Amino acid sequence: MGPELVLHLEIAAVVLMAVIIVAVAVMASGGACDDAAGSAAVHDADVERALGEATLMTYEQAAARKKEKEKGKQQEEEEERCAICLLEYAEGEAGELVRVVPACGHFYHESCGIDKWFRKSRTCPLCRGGLGPPPPTPLPGLPRPECPPMPPRMPPSH
Repeated sequence: MGPELVLHLEIAAVVLMAVIIVAVAVMASGGACDDAAGSAAVHDADVERALGEATLMTYEQAAARKKEKEKGKQQEEEEERCAICLLEYAEGEAGELVRVVPACGHFYHESCGIDKWFRKSRTCPLCRGGLGPPPPTPLPGLPRPECPPMPPRMPPSH
């Protein structure tokens, strides 16, 4: 083997190691981007949950639910207008349908095509919050499963 061949083999080995390191890092992080198949499935489920029958109700039901949630809170009264068409709610026929965002409680006329917005942007048009419920807060100070618990302290013996 000549020195030139040895040099080429060393370069190939370094490049191969770099490729392996990058591949391991990508696999450990769960994918190259946030919209991987598993992540997209979660978002799709949030959209479908937000478009489900439970989020479609009359304006009167949505307003009553909002007032119940805001009991005890001191907030300025918002003007009740749809952010899509800018018309006041209940201006039309009685019992008009509105779509309620599960996470934030904002609602919009169902006839304004808000479902298309949810499918495309996956956020609330007013607050830009996600469609799903807010993530649960983790419990503080829980030990990791791989760490065995500490033995109990023994009182000093005299």
